[in-house]
Amino acid sequence: ATSLYNLARLLKDKGIYFEAKPLYERAIVIWEDIHGPDHPKVSTGRKYLAKLLKAEGKDDEAKRQYDIAIATQEKILDPNSPNYASDLLDLAGLLKDQGYYDKAKPYYECALKLFFKKFGPDHPKVAKALNDFALLLVFQGDYDQAKQLHERALRIRQENLGPNHPDVAESLNNLAQTLRYQGKYDEAKPLCERALRIREETLSPNHPLVAIGLNNQAGLLRDQGKYDEAKPLLER
Repeated sequence: ATSLYNLARLLKDKGIYFEAKPLYERAIVIWEDIHGPDHPKVSTGRKYLAKLLKAEGKDDEAKRQYDIAIATQEKILDPNSPNYASDLLDLAGLLKDQGYYDKAKPYYECALKLFFKKFGPDHPKVAKALNDFALLLVFQGDYDQAKQLHERALRIRQENLGPNHPDVAESLNNLAQTLRYQGKYDEAKPLCERALRIREETLSPNHPLVAIGLNNQAGLLRDQGKYDEAKPLLER
C-alpha cells in the first residue's frame, strides 16, 4: 500500500492524474483492511486523493474525501502522541482546503507553538508550519501578518536548505503572491522570477510547479497591464 501511495504521489506531482487516482484508491482500501478506517494512513491517503480530485475539477468528489479525512483526523488526535503537532497541522490544512478558515486557525497556531517548543525557532518544520499558516492568513485577507510569516519561513529555509532548494522556491512564490495581492508589484517581481528559476533548474520542464510558477508570473504581469509580456509565459 505504501508503494502504491508513493507512486501515486509521484504521478500526481507529474500531473498524470488518471494514473495516480486508482493507485490512491487501492492504497486506501488496503490500509483500511489492515488498520481500519480511523487510521492516520487512511486519512492521509484520502487527503491526497481529495487534492487530486480537486485538481481535476471534481469538487463534489473532493469534498466527500476531505470531509471523511477531517472526521478521521479529529478522531485520532492525541495530545500524547509524538506526532501530535504534525497531526494538528494536517487537520488545519484539511479545514483550510475546505474553506473552514476560522476552525483551521487555532490548529495552525497550536501546531506552530509545539514545533517551536520542540525544535527551536529555526527548524524546517517550523518553516513549514509558518508557510502553511501564512497561506490561511492570505485567504482571510490578513496580508501583513502573512507577509511576516512567509518572510520568516523563507529565512529559515534558506539558512537550513540552501538558496536553491524547492522549499525555498515555495516560500519565494508564496511571499511574491502575498505582495502581489497587496499591489506591491515591484517587490513581488524578483521573488517570483527567482522562484521560477529555481523550479526550472531543479524540476522537469513539464512539472506542475513550473507551470504554476509561469502562471503566477504571468498573473503578476497581467495585473500591471503588461499583457504582451504575460502571453508567452501562459503559452509555455
